Amino acid sequence: MSEQWKLICKVKDVPLSGARLVPRGLAWQELPGVALFRTDEESVFAVLETVDVEPRASGARRYSVKVEDCKVYLDLEELSEPASRAEAALAGSFGVATRLVFGLR
Repeated sequence: MSEQWKLICKVKDVPLSGARLVPRGLAWQELPGVALFRTDEESVFAVLETVDVEPRASGARRYSVKVEDCKVYLDLEELSEPASRAEAALAGSFGVATRLVFGLR
């Protein structure tokens, strides 16, 4: 597995109704996270967390997801890219960091 893929959680940790949030940003940044949604026992998709866009809508920003051995991986490089021009301006030269503070239990 490529080093760009970061283990996030087990598939069963993503609820069938609702979402699991992956926080993004540095300590001083108020950035939307990435919401993981599970559509069935093995399928997960990821979109930028927003309040005004339906997650399954085609206009929602999507992130690459890899599911292997019942574990969910996200592309760390993709997560670290600003999701908008406003995020890019806020991040400045520091970029965007993904705060992965949880692990598998």
